[in-house]
Amino acid sequence: MEVLLDIFDTMKKTNSKEMLFFDEPKVGLKAILAINNTTLGPALCSCKLFCYNSNEDAIDDALKIAKYNTYRSALSGRGVGGGSIILLGDPEKVKSEQYFRALGVFIDKLKGKVFVVSESGVTDEDLLYLQRETKFVLGLPEIYNGSGDRAIKTAKGVLWGMKAAAKEKFGDMSLKGLKVSVRGIGYVGKQLVKELLAKGAIVTVTDKVYDKIKEVQDLYPEIKVVKPKDLYKQKCDIFAPCAFDNSITVEEAKEINCSIIAGSTNCAIADKKALKILNDKGILVLPGYLINSGDIIQVSNELNGYSIEKTESELKSIYYKTLSILQKAKKENKFISDIAVEEAENYINEISYIKSLR
Repeated sequence: MEVLLDIFDTMKKTNSKEMLFFDEPKVGLKAILAINNTTLGPALCSCKLFCYNSNEDAIDDALKIAKYNTYRSALSGRGVGGGSIILLGDPEKVKSEQYFRALGVFIDKLKGKVFVVSESGVTDEDLLYLQRETKFVLGLPEIYNGSGDRAIKTAKGVLWGMKAAAKEKFGDMSLKGLKVSVRGIGYVGKQLVKELLAKGAIVTVTDKVYDKIKEVQDLYPEIKVVKPKDLYKQKCDIFAPCAFDNSITVEEAKEINCSIIAGSTNCAIADKKALKILNDKGILVLPGYLINSGDIIQVSNELNGYSIEKTESELKSIYYKTLSILQKAKKENKFISDIAVEEAENYINEISYIKSLR
C-alpha cells in the first residue's frame, strides 16, 4: 500500500491523470505509460528505452516527460495532449520485433487515446514493428508515409526561440556573429549546429561521446571543440543545453558566462537556487519546453494531413510566443519558466471551458 501511495503522490506533483504498467515476461517487455493531460487531444507519448537505476527513477522520468509534453503542446497551441512511455531495460539486450509488437498490442487497446513517437533508445525500425500492431504511431520516415526526421524541426524551433531571445536581449533577432556554445551533439544538437552555422553564428561544441564530436567536426570543421568541463568557462552570447535535464547546477550557474540560455533540453536548470543565480546575473533562461516544440508541431500535423510547407510556416509561432513570454516575465519581474507554465495552464483551462460547451 505504501508503494501505491508514493505513486499517487508523485503523480500529484505533476498533475498527471493516469499511469499504466505493461509487463509481458515472454518478450521481456516492462513498460510505464504516463498520461499527463488529454484536454487538448490525444496524449502524444515520447517512447524512451533506458536502463534506470530503479523503478522509482523510471516512474519519475515518465511523469516529468509527460508533463513537459503537455506544456510543449499547449505553448505551441497544438491539438494533442502530453504523455510518455518508458521502456525499462538495456537497449542492447531487450530489443526484438516481438518486444515492440507486444507494446503495439497494448497501445492499440487504448483506441487512440495515445499516439507514440520515438525518443532516445527507440529507432524508426522499432516503431515500424510497433506499427504492425497499431496505427497510433507518428513521426515515421517519409517513405512509410510519416513526416520524417523530427530532429530537424526541433532544431529549427529552438533556433526561432534563440532569435526571440536575441531580439529581447540585444534588440536584433539576427544570430550572425553571435557566439553559441552547444552542449550535447545528439540528433537535435547536430541539427542545431547546422542551423546556427547557416545563420552565421560562431559555434563551440562539446559532448561526452568522442564519436559524436568527430562526426560533427568532420561535417563542420569551422566549429570549435572543448572538453565538457571547460564549456561553462567559455564566454558566449548563447549557451545551448541539448543533453540531459537538470544539468546546470548551482556551481555551474556561478561559472557560466553568457547572456542567454536556450536549448532543446526540457529543463536544463537543476533547481530554483541555480535559476535565481542565473537570473540575478541578468541571463535570459528559456526553458526548453518553450522552444523545443518543433517536433510536436510536425507530428501533430500528421493527424490532419501533413504538409511540410504548413509545418515550416507554423514553426515561426515559437518566435512570437517566446518573445511574448519574455516581455511578460520582464514586466511582471518573474522567472521566464513560471510565465511559460502559467501560459500553458491558462491555455489548457480555456480549451477545457470551450469543450465543456458541447
